[in-house]
Amino acid sequence: MTLYDENILLQRAPYGDPITHIPTSLKFDPNYDIYFRHPAYPDPHDILIILPGLDHPHGGIHHQLALDACAILANNRYEGWFTEDREGNERVNVPLSGILRKRNYYFRVSDHYQDLYPIVPSFEDWIFPHNNVPSSWKLDIPRAPNHPTPRESTLMEATLSRDIRCRITNHIEGTECAHLIPRSQSVWFQRNLMVRYGKTSRPGSEPIDTPRNVLLLRSDIHTSFDYKRFTFVPKPQYATSGDNLEVGSESDAYVTHVFRSSDPHELTSLYHGVKLQILTGVASEYLFARFAWTIFQFIPIFIQAGVHRRVAVYEPANSLSSSVASTEPSVKTLSGDECRFLPLRNKPRSSSPKKRKPEEDIGDADLDYRRGRCRTRRDEDASAMGSFDSGLTADGPWYQSSASEATEDTDLSDPDLDKSGLNSHTSYIDDQLLI
Repeated sequence: MTLYDENILLQRAPYGDPITHIPTSLKFDPNYDIYFRHPAYPDPHDILIILPGLDHPHGGIHHQLALDACAILANNRYEGWFTEDREGNERVNVPLSGILRKRNYYFRVSDHYQDLYPIVPSFEDWIFPHNNVPSSWKLDIPRAPNHPTPRESTLMEATLSRDIRCRITNHIEGTECAHLIPRSQSVWFQRNLMVRYGKTSRPGSEPIDTPRNVLLLRSDIHTSFDYKRFTFVPKPQYATSGDNLEVGSESDAYVTHVFRSSDPHELTSLYHGVKLQILTGVASEYLFARFAWTIFQFIPIFIQAGVHRRVAVYEPANSLSSSVASTEPSVKTLSGDECRFLPLRNKPRSSSPKKRKPEEDIGDADLDYRRGRCRTRRDEDASAMGSFDSGLTADGPWYQSSASEATEDTDLSDPDLDKSGLNSHTSYIDDQLLI
């Protein structure tokens, strides 16, 4: 009698190294950074933003993406352009759908290189350009999917029935609702009247909790998304070296663009430049705002340099007679010391505790209700890494966090379910999607 049934395998071989995106493998230089500078300031205090050059095997970045990033920081100066020298004698002649390959570029908004155009110091100070969103972002996104969806549903149910699968990986299990404009920016959302691009999911819900501001992502990717590791941008299928392809052509599509990734750069290898699954019911304006929110993480290198800066800041109106001021930034020249205090001025409201009704106590940084389960992120992470109020931050699998990220404006909780709807939502998922 044999002791083992050799036909029944109970142990499968362990996984080796993670599999990357085999059909279209990515070659990139993880150490290739590109410096975009403000020509009116002297070197080295002219560095406006540093972006990784992941769009070319030997280093480079998509021209239109870099231009949009600098334009946002420069208070929506989308008419700007790049030059290779400070004085502006060598204007970049790379097409907008091409790749910027050099290490240094100057962002210009006028013919005078000493034009001290103001810089927006934070996302909270940025005013959404309702009538001036770059045309490259206005891709056609269907309002509804081809399959039927529930007529009345919670935000989570609406997103699950619409997207079904992760919009990046196409996985069906372990997915979560991911806000484009984070819930931590609800005040900014309402102040900028972003509700005009969406619709509320149900009576009594927050304006920011519209299905048009949410898509489905796998949970680990959602974490990296909310740590600003990557966002979604429009790009053509191929970079061009001539003027044979216009920006906003039919070949453009939203893809994943990675901004931060550490060794072994799995996030970049797996997802950089990957075309999203078909998007439906999502507003391109919210995608653009998410891009801006991600880009503003890099502005401290300019604002905190310890020198005077000309900035464009948001100032609330103090009276009805001055209500117009709330829709236009206030341009000021601040000393280096004054610039250092700007982050305190713009601390998100969600970072301050406030009393909530019991049914609202789903916290901007305390609780996650994701895919039919309640998870206390802070409690889980605190046992190993300390709370969010300490010098350590919890992190996703793609990046080794540092103490400097403890005060980072992340959106690590998307409470899309209230407690009363938890059981019904769990039943919906089990009965409708996971069978």
